[in-house]
Amino acid sequence: MKQKTFLAKILLLSIISLTFMGCNGTGTVTPPPGSTLPLNISVYLDLSDRLTRELTPNQMERDTAIINHLIDIFIEDCATNGKIVNSKSHFQVFFYPSPSSSNIAQLAKGLNVDMAKTDIKQKKRELMDMKSRFQTNIYQIYSDAISEKKWIGSDIWGFFSNKEVDKLCVRKGYRNILVILTDGYLFHSGNKVKEGDAYSYILPQTLQNPNASLIVRRDGLTDLEVLMIEVNPYTPRERDVLISTIEKWLNEMEVRKFVVSETALPVTTEIYIDNFIKE
Repeated sequence: MKQKTFLAKILLLSIISLTFMGCNGTGTVTPPPGSTLPLNISVYLDLSDRLTRELTPNQMERDTAIINHLIDIFIEDCATNGKIVNSKSHFQVFFYPSPSSSNIAQLAKGLNVDMAKTDIKQKKRELMDMKSRFQTNIYQIYSDAISEKKWIGSDIWGFFSNKEVDKLCVRKGYRNILVILTDGYLFHSGNKVKEGDAYSYILPQTLQNPNASLIVRRDGLTDLEVLMIEVNPYTPRERDVLISTIEKWLNEMEVRKFVVSETALPVTTEIYIDNFIKE
């Protein structure tokens, strides 16, 4: 009897010890070795006049290929980490500010898959239908945007500065990845701020100022990773200044991990994405 009592105490102490070993200094439980956090992938589309720039393939085709590749990564993650029925990963495509077109706004509602809120019986079907639904909706959104030609810009600076990014793209207990598809000229007609040599936007004329920078309104984005791709400088001379300006801004906001990359053929961009997400 004494031996059984002694063994029971040893077992209890072992469990307690393992519990504390699984916590970090803040008391947060850390995943055991080999486990991964569910993905929270957000894709921010810049619906600006970048869609009309002359490229082969064109910008819509490039963006669509990128989103399709991200969906493949998402589906693979859902299928391999704890099986589909246990997946809690999240994928969304969005715009900021919201499009004024009611048709685009309606189509955008279909660009969100939240496995944590999806019934177990529907999870497999949701993944099977995901790529075709997203491709159809995005094609229509781009076609409508190009047809309407209401180029007010995309308020990427405001999205970070007013902390909308925290509300929309950061979830506790997830690996939060924000992919921004933009040409890098951050501009929105309704949010133009200038403070000395610092701006809320990037335009060719601001890049001519050797002291120009983006205004930093906040920090603390240590739980967010940002991949900005499809950056497309108007001239090779602007390339380094444009990219370094954005990188400095992201760094000062304390973004956990970031890469700013130029536009490329889809097959090359897929490599950029894989290197960033799959590490």
